[in-house]
Amino acid sequence: MHTDPSSDNHENQAEMPGDIPLAMPVESADQLAEGFIPMALPVETEQVAPVGAVSQNELIEVVPEVAPAVVPAEVVVQNESKVKTRVILCKVCGSQRQEDNSSCQDCGYYFTELDLAINEEVSVGSGVLPGPGMVVAGKYKATKLVREFAGIKIQAGVDITSPTGSVEVLIYSQADEGKREEAVKVAPPEDEESDDFLPSFDDALLSGPGEIGATSEMPKMLMWPNLGWLRSTLDAAETVGLPKVLFGGTENSTNHLVLEVPTGKDLWEIWDDESQNASVRFSYLQELARILTSLHKAGAFLEFVRPESVVLTSEGKLKLKDVLEVLPLPLPPGSPVRGTLYTPPELLSGKGCTSPRPSLYSFGALIYSLEILHRELSENDFEKPGVPKPFIPRFPDIHPAFGRLISKTFRTEIHARFPTDEAGRDDKSGFTELIATLSSVGRSLDRCRLEIASWTTTGMVRTGNEDAFALMHATESRQDDLTDTALVFLADGMGGYEAGEIAAAMTMQILRQNLTLNKMFSQFAGGSAFTNDAASPPPKGENHGPAELDVETCKQLFKGALKDANRQIFTASRAPGSKRRGMGCTAEAAYIDGKNLVVGHVGDSRVYHLSQGELIQVTRDQTLVNRLVELGSITAEEAEDHPRKNELQQAIGGQPDVEVGIYHARVLPGDWVFVCSDGLTNHISNKDLKTMLANEAQSAQMAARRLINLANIEGATDNATVVVIRCT
Repeated sequence: MHTDPSSDNHENQAEMPGDIPLAMPVESADQLAEGFIPMALPVETEQVAPVGAVSQNELIEVVPEVAPAVVPAEVVVQNESKVKTRVILCKVCGSQRQEDNSSCQDCGYYFTELDLAINEEVSVGSGVLPGPGMVVAGKYKATKLVREFAGIKIQAGVDITSPTGSVEVLIYSQADEGKREEAVKVAPPEDEESDDFLPSFDDALLSGPGEIGATSEMPKMLMWPNLGWLRSTLDAAETVGLPKVLFGGTENSTNHLVLEVPTGKDLWEIWDDESQNASVRFSYLQELARILTSLHKAGAFLEFVRPESVVLTSEGKLKLKDVLEVLPLPLPPGSPVRGTLYTPPELLSGKGCTSPRPSLYSFGALIYSLEILHRELSENDFEKPGVPKPFIPRFPDIHPAFGRLISKTFRTEIHARFPTDEAGRDDKSGFTELIATLSSVGRSLDRCRLEIASWTTTGMVRTGNEDAFALMHATESRQDDLTDTALVFLADGMGGYEAGEIAAAMTMQILRQNLTLNKMFSQFAGGSAFTNDAASPPPKGENHGPAELDVETCKQLFKGALKDANRQIFTASRAPGSKRRGMGCTAEAAYIDGKNLVVGHVGDSRVYHLSQGELIQVTRDQTLVNRLVELGSITAEEAEDHPRKNELQQAIGGQPDVEVGIYHARVLPGDWVFVCSDGLTNHISNKDLKTMLANEAQSAQMAARRLINLANIEGATDNATVVVIRCT
């Protein structure tokens, strides 16, 4: 209805039931002189959608009702839950199509198939938005409606001109209010077509689906919700992590913004990829936080972000798939939001915001879904809408660094989120501190904490214990980084009374002296696992953690140390008057740093690794019988009772040189590693070992004691020693 904005009487009349159409007022006498006859305009009817309480799940697709608020003039707020009657206007005279007539009742224009395809269209405001089948800029064809929000329609589409096939795009459309108003006010053309006018064949072709109206550059208006504002924001954000703008312009009185659809693995797929460690996964989260920071600098933020809306492209770039959730900063109270389970509670309540701190809530919800739930959020994760259940009470054994991360993001209370007081002096958004915390947590989650226990027994037959072991465990922390490492040496002596035990003890001493003097293992001899000088730490936010283990160097150090022990014991056993000729021992050297297990091995003592329910014998017995099994000469069952089963092919001190077995494995939280002499494995089967560790033992101490006691129960015909490491 066209009325004088200053007249309250007209407005009151329009609101009354049964309102009578009013004639459009004549703006000047010149219009009458030119023969312009004002026509009565129909009153636009509105169907008001009912508003009621909605569940948390319904919030996903329903725009929540918010209390009216005063909104700055530069921001357009569209929060009406109204469905307007659809109209189809004549392209020649602008008159409304009557019912299902195929031609205009005023000028006789015949509606084309494209005109009639407006059955798929929805009238918004005073403009008409395109439906499926519409082609934008002659190359982007809409295929299906994805969703509508705040007067913006978003459709999936394809680039029909792409030489490589159909390239997916997203087409954002919004009625051009200004041009629509002008179209309504334009008088009929002077040279009207006759009543028997029919479109020519050429006209029909031009008006087909591929027709493009006069294209003009879409103005970059700093208003919201508005496609011009959205494009300006995308242009201003200095990041490659946002979808690329392929087209922006106005056609047929409708503003269009066409964006690429980045393809690749989404965050769900990345988290399911077992080849990706925590450091890599959390580096992607850091990159996502930097993308959001770029949006903040452009005066915008995301209402929410979910794992499926972020992809890693084939070029290794992290990108957002769409940007319909972009909101302005500051966000006025009462602004419309989509209202999902990832939406911050302050936005659901219509309070608005002046900083991007609400994004921390959604970011924390995303991490919680990926790392803990391995699924989307549900109502069961909340005490009530917008109030997550307390995290640490639900998961009291969670990694403390990760628990802090969630507790400083996925929180209802804004003041409880990042930044902390000190970090807030430099960045009040909290995202600088978030990025630094993500880096630290990624490093921490990759490193297991080590719980270690060790026991030995003489057994039930032997008089003395010729086994020996040495255990060095070093734990160190700097700022938010913590390192936990262990060196384990074990030897099983042979050669009779006062010979085997000496060889075993000498091997422990030589290995300790040889390896702890090396810089790689300096933390066991007064040094530090951290590479940085304690007096000159790196700047905050940078890596304070220990250097990554050089696995190959570690292998070579173990090989060299065991060969050196062999030379020294071989020489000592043949010294004049020593009476220890033939003394020797088996030897195991194991290093574990919470990520890696490296083992050096000589003889038939063993190292086992229980990982994800599978028991693995890391080392290979260097015995004659085991060699026969490997060659297929006898079976493993036959080897159990073979009379020469304990005959060694390799031993420390047996020959001038020795063949050293070297092994490497990755360890994960929940894994078990244990080093033992053959006095244990002669009486306990691999099946019983697995059952003990996987189902019975609740700690490393419990496992070590039970294994030794079980060996004694079974007769313990030899000395038995075990070192158990539980990774947590």
